[in-house]
Amino acid sequence: MTRIIFILACSSFFMVSCKKYGCTDSQAQNYNSNANEDDGSCSYSNESSLAIDIIPKYGDDTLYLDSVYTTTEGYYVKFTEFKFYMTKVANGSNLFCEAALFDFNTPQNTSINTTGDVLNFTSLSGIIGVDSLNNHNDPSAFENDSPLNISNAGLMHWGWNPGYIFVNIIGKVDTLAIGDSFDHNFIFHIGTDQFKRNFEFTDLVWIPSEQGYEIQFDIDLKTFLNNNGSTIDLKNEFFTHSGSSDLELTEKLANNFMNALKP
Repeated sequence: MTRIIFILACSSFFMVSCKKYGCTDSQAQNYNSNANEDDGSCSYSNESSLAIDIIPKYGDDTLYLDSVYTTTEGYYVKFTEFKFYMTKVANGSNLFCEAALFDFNTPQNTSINTTGDVLNFTSLSGIIGVDSLNNHNDPSAFENDSPLNISNAGLMHWGWNPGYIFVNIIGKVDTLAIGDSFDHNFIFHIGTDQFKRNFEFTDLVWIPSEQGYEIQFDIDLKTFLNNNGSTIDLKNEFFTHSGSSDLELTEKLANNFMNALKP
């Protein structure tokens, strides 16, 4: 009997000594593959994949480059090139994106992505354009994958002094409203420090997606051409490189563009 008790005691000792406590949930951040007894210490990340999708619009319609739309003056208009920069997109100290170049000639370049806690981004602020410091930095000195690197910016960078083109919109307009007689080209290159614009959106609602969460921002080029009476008449206002002779038009374009961006 003494021998049986001894054997049972040893068995109990070894069974207890073989227990290894820790987090046994493989989905947890602190999963311990050596643990065989969960100790309640599992912790989980709130980080998800987050995406901001920019959708070009013309009024209620999705905008497609080279498609024909009608202005408030009755002109036929089509947009052939559309690009713009956003920088310093954040909610306070929570940075979403340092810089993004949206290129609607290239569909895969119409969104920005990060990984984070969606609760940290219920508000977003940033700059349409490039912040003054980066605007005058050496464009070849940025990381290779940065949209500010000259190899990615391409013609969206003017040169050392003026820096980047913040908004690039090019197209054709038929002021005769014939439909196939596009008698005017228009070129809007908005840049230089004075024409960057700050934006801020609050109470944002993120939508769950297969990858995480996403939110859609619309950029409405109909509003860009006519924002509450601030009208761009493409027959007479069709060119700016943001130079000293174009300040009034560029100011109007920059303000209209900022008001055309909405979540």
